[in-house]
Amino acid sequence: MRVKLIRAASMRLALAEAHRLMGPEALILESRKVGGDVEISVAADPEETLDHREQWRDALAFHNVPTQLAARWTNKTPEAAVSDSFRFGRVDFTRPLLLVGPPGAGKTMATVKLATRLVLDGIRPTVINADQNRAGASAQLSALCRILRADFIDTAAKVTTRRRRVRRGPTLIDLPGMDPFDDKEMATLRTMIESVSGVAALVLPAGLDAHDSAEIAQRFHAAGASMLIPTRLDMTRRLGGMIAAADAAPLVFSHAGTSGRVTDGLEPITPQFLTRRLLDHNQKNQKEMTAHAA
Repeated sequence: MRVKLIRAASMRLALAEAHRLMGPEALILESRKVGGDVEISVAADPEETLDHREQWRDALAFHNVPTQLAARWTNKTPEAAVSDSFRFGRVDFTRPLLLVGPPGAGKTMATVKLATRLVLDGIRPTVINADQNRAGASAQLSALCRILRADFIDTAAKVTTRRRRVRRGPTLIDLPGMDPFDDKEMATLRTMIESVSGVAALVLPAGLDAHDSAEIAQRFHAAGASMLIPTRLDMTRRLGGMIAAADAAPLVFSHAGTSGRVTDGLEPITPQFLTRRLLDHNQKNQKEMTAHAA
């Protein structure tokens, strides 16, 4: 057994340092106040600690986490690595929310799920279709708004449904898919965001190549996107793409699409959610190997 004495300004900081140095299974033997600080004695089984670190390294390799980021994370606990590297936050609907991203990323579905969640919470949103390129986008949103009794505005057809006067409240704007490497389209996006004083969330499939995801995130962030909504996590095993996107640009992790069903909504991304998803592959493998050996 390995024992270490740790001193910090608070119990929370002391525990975080213990987990960083000795792994999440570290056992607190004793705690005491020393002046204005907290001092704890921590013990861990060296073999068990090594095993957890090995699992973490295996998980990072499996998910194709970018090499430089994986190197920074290797000697940290999963929880500390994720919490220290990214920002997390929910959508603030006090300003119009623009759903942006490349073609086929799932922007319309994300808009639908956000609108449904608001209605279920007793809030009536205004949904605006600004996608004039994809056939069926307007019809899909219009049909949903009729069911939800939400305001709907189609900028292409200049059609407004439901009330004659649109009430003030959350506004969701579904934008057309844009090429992040087209300077004119990115300039247009920045103008759109600024014209409505809105917040832009980048909708990006989680299973893309890590290098592509990083470059796409950088381009959309430069055009004004500040949040990240990964989609298709139900069909994606490796999360290196969404990790690379959030690492390459200071985008706030917001919600994730984990199902193709509208009623399931978007799941909030927290450090615990992301850590669990990263480790889930290893946990499943261990269970399968144990069951097979039995």
